[in-house]
Amino acid sequence: MTVSHADSRVADALPTSELLIRIVERCPDGQVSVGDLIDELGDRAFGIILLILSIPVAIPGPPGLPVIFGVPMLVFAAQLWLGHDRPWLPGFVRRREFPRISLLSVLRRVRPTLAFLENVCRPRLLPLTEPRGERWLGAYILLSCIVLINPVPIPFSHLPLAWALTVLFLGYVERDGWVILGGILAALAGMAINLSLTGSLLLLGLKFLRHLLAP
Repeated sequence: MTVSHADSRVADALPTSELLIRIVERCPDGQVSVGDLIDELGDRAFGIILLILSIPVAIPGPPGLPVIFGVPMLVFAAQLWLGHDRPWLPGFVRRREFPRISLLSVLRRVRPTLAFLENVCRPRLLPLTEPRGERWLGAYILLSCIVLINPVPIPFSHLPLAWALTVLFLGYVERDGWVILGGILAALAGMAINLSLTGSLLLLGLKFLRHLLAP
């Protein structure tokens, strides 16, 4: 797919939830490739790709989703931290495809929530979304993603952090610094929950091991 200047101006004016659905609906052959999504999103690519990746993790689902989607989020966060203008991926990743119907189903499911948050968002605290602020934001997202993919064997323990990151990414896309700050604070709480659960499980494991090894 190619994007004309007129299409690009229209895309910039659309709410994120509507833009995502329109892009996926235009994808041919029942499949959506990673490269097509990045090319269609233009200057909003980093924020929207991170938002797309966070949505499946923020919905209760089978085990393994935090790793499947968290690793690509980590890669994009690292690029943002390093000051890249556009997301870069090797060719074999750009060619990776997802079922169009499945992706549309997820986007339509979360659209009401995203639309509500979009109505709250407006450009504020713009330094957070300018180049220097983006690099600090990339470093914070990188740290959050490392915690997100931490394999805590408790169902849905990743959800608080995933929800917080979804809010943070939406604020980044909409250039709303106050929403970004809210997402940052919520992500701190999510990371604290994740790490406290990890620590508790480790302590329980050590106590159990000592009990087994006790004479």
